[in-house]
Amino acid sequence: AKHRRLLSAGAHSSPPSCPFMLADLRLTDFRNYRQAEFSPAPGLNLIFGANGSGKTSLLEAIYFIGSGGRSFRGGRLSRLVRDGADAATLFARVEIGENHHRLGIRRAPGGIQSLKLNGATPGALSDVAALLPVLALHPQSVELIFGPSALRRRFLDWGMFHVEHSFLPVWKEASAALKQRNALLRSGRVTPRELGYWDQKLAASSDSIERLRDGYLQRLKARWLEAMALLAPEIKGGLVLQSGRREGESYLDALARSREEDLRRGFTHTGFHRAELKITAGGSLARDRVSRGQAKIMAYGLVLAQLPLIQEAGKVCTLLVDDLGSELDQTHRATLLGFLAAGSHQTLITAVDREHLDPAIDEHKGAAARMFHVEHGRLTEEQTSASGASE
Repeated sequence: AKHRRLLSAGAHSSPPSCPFMLADLRLTDFRNYRQAEFSPAPGLNLIFGANGSGKTSLLEAIYFIGSGGRSFRGGRLSRLVRDGADAATLFARVEIGENHHRLGIRRAPGGIQSLKLNGATPGALSDVAALLPVLALHPQSVELIFGPSALRRRFLDWGMFHVEHSFLPVWKEASAALKQRNALLRSGRVTPRELGYWDQKLAASSDSIERLRDGYLQRLKARWLEAMALLAPEIKGGLVLQSGRREGESYLDALARSREEDLRRGFTHTGFHRAELKITAGGSLARDRVSRGQAKIMAYGLVLAQLPLIQEAGKVCTLLVDDLGSELDQTHRATLLGFLAAGSHQTLITAVDREHLDPAIDEHKGAAARMFHVEHGRLTEEQTSASGASE
């Protein structure tokens, strides 16, 4: 009940009028899958199987096609193609309200060969990413706490891309200005007038992005603290966005101050691309204070905090939860399972042991959940009774 009270606050008071959902997925020669078809439920989906059976690869395929060719796993993307195959192909059908959209992607070991949206090549990857918002919780999620600042910027900007309609145009403008300024710095033919022009462009767009980030972060922080109060009330966390500028300094002044170093090193040291999301625990940097298990809970809370913000924007996220039992004790695992089962987003959860998923089954009684078993790259659906027990 307490999970539902938290999820019912704010945007969760009513479902979005235009739900986004992965309806079907077909794989060919992806990782250890020769061929597979997958039709997840709109709500909760439970996937179990031994290590190396293909559970993570199934989630990775959804993430890969939803992001337009990215993976949440480490390693070389060439290994996405099954050994001995020329290329991996993925096809997905996405439902948005009463409308259906088709996504297709073909990847050879050397790179993506084709990407299709409704049979045509999309104008930009953002067109694909906007169609199927996908978030992943996985063992490497702890890098949001321990990893480099670029991961946290990307995490923050991903949420803003889906929530703030004005973010993408200004981000493109800022990225173009940064690219032009860096090219000029490396050219060896810098004139004060030309550099001043790109300083103005980069400073103005960085100011705009910072305002958008500040507003989004306040909303994200409120949701994160709510999630942390449920998942790990013993951790007193905080979020602060730092621009890297001196107190009272504008972006234009900061660019002028770092100009000599920029010219010497050939790249820009100040701007939207250098912002840092500081995550704290007990008043200190979390990465210096928390255990790996605590970091996992904090990172999971951050990801889950984006769900209601996406829902406020009229979308529904497909949430991928890989290897749920890893590095979590029984209490935290049960609490997280209850939180996930009470949500209104399409959710796919993997675990090695069926026992790790039983609390989610109990929490989801009477609802339309689906259960799947994976073995050696073969995916089968298990029938469940109305009580949630496997038949």
